[in-house]
Amino acid sequence: MRSVRSRLSIGLAVFLAALLLGQWLWLTFTIDRLIEKQVITRLQEETETVLAHIHIQSDGEIVLDSRRLSSSYQRAFSGLYFSIQSIDHQIFSRSLWDFDLTTPALSIGSKATLYLQGPGEQPLMAVSAGYLKQGKQITITVAEDIAWMLEDKSHFQWTFTVLSLLGVLALLAFQFWIVRLALKPLNKAKQELKLLGQGEIEKIDEHAPDEIRPLLVELNRLMSSMVIKTRRSRQSLGNLAHRLKTQLTLLNQIADTEAMQHNSEGKQAIYSQTNEIKQIIDRELKRARVSGMTLPGKGVDINEMVTNLIDTLKRIYQDKELNISWRVDKQLRFHGDREDLLELLGNILDNACKWCDSRIELNIYSDNGIRICVKDDGPGCHGDDLAVLTQRGFRADETTPGSGLGLAIVFDIVESYDGSMHFSESPKWGGLQVDIHLQSSVSA
Repeated sequence: MRSVRSRLSIGLAVFLAALLLGQWLWLTFTIDRLIEKQVITRLQEETETVLAHIHIQSDGEIVLDSRRLSSSYQRAFSGLYFSIQSIDHQIFSRSLWDFDLTTPALSIGSKATLYLQGPGEQPLMAVSAGYLKQGKQITITVAEDIAWMLEDKSHFQWTFTVLSLLGVLALLAFQFWIVRLALKPLNKAKQELKLLGQGEIEKIDEHAPDEIRPLLVELNRLMSSMVIKTRRSRQSLGNLAHRLKTQLTLLNQIADTEAMQHNSEGKQAIYSQTNEIKQIIDRELKRARVSGMTLPGKGVDINEMVTNLIDTLKRIYQDKELNISWRVDKQLRFHGDREDLLELLGNILDNACKWCDSRIELNIYSDNGIRICVKDDGPGCHGDDLAVLTQRGFRADETTPGSGLGLAIVFDIVESYDGSMHFSESPKWGGLQVDIHLQSSVSA
């Protein structure tokens, strides 16, 4: 869908174009009719003038006293002509020279306006009228060269067209300025929404036109409500975790009673389960402390996190000459729990550092969410073991220290973001390759 600005601009532009086109047509037609009417009126008066100077002799011959007529009728091709016709006689003005200006005979009282081609292909407008003079029916036609009228009309149309186009451009520019000014609050709200999504502001400025103020107020209310609910959820999760830890302590105390001293297997099972539950509770408490401390929408700088994490791992594995290469878009930000991302990357890279010979490659990029790819040049993992790497407690090599929980924790984090995790043999070095995709958790 086009933007509101585009729709308004196009709609107003079409309306202005239609309005000015209609104005152009109406004004051109009006001016044309006005000039034509003036010429016709003048030619009708000329026919009556010619009629006044006609005399019919006793033998029916038409005699014209041309001395009182306009001298233009005497100059050849002057542009003003007349003809007088009867059943048996026909008189032409001297200005026609030898050009035949014959027009149809009209009945008495009839008038007609004609467009003819005169001497030298002059465009003529002619007015013919039927009269009865001294008992004789005659038709008088007066014609005028209207080349000047057509030229003036064309000049007016071109001038008016240019002025109209300039007017349209000026109105469009003014309209664009008005629309832009009217939509300025929307542009401001758009920028603030972007800043809100990046976590740089806590709320949107509600000073806006009445049409969008309710939307901004409601959005701020929802943001405030979300922060409050997140804080309450964090507090409730903390309270629940503390209560569960109390109950776990009681279970351990029960395991230490005399009744359980002779059931070492059951006692060990209780210790094992309570210890695992305690680890989960500690982890959730840690997440609860982090949750709600950042602004809604504030993203985690992945590049900065990876840089610090790799520096830490190089210090931890200083007995190895690690060659870790990584490529992360500096503008890439993760919208989620910082601790989740830190734990995910930490476990994956720690596992790669533990098993690699010396080289590790990390790529993080945006692709309908965020994709993480880690490769190492270690011994890799057999095909049968790839499917069970994420099982809690599984260790591909029992001789190497570890709890076997790292990749299982990573798998839980990936699942919580509706993501996917895939293990394969690295085609580059033959070691382990881990591909992770987290859904809709990234912005650039």
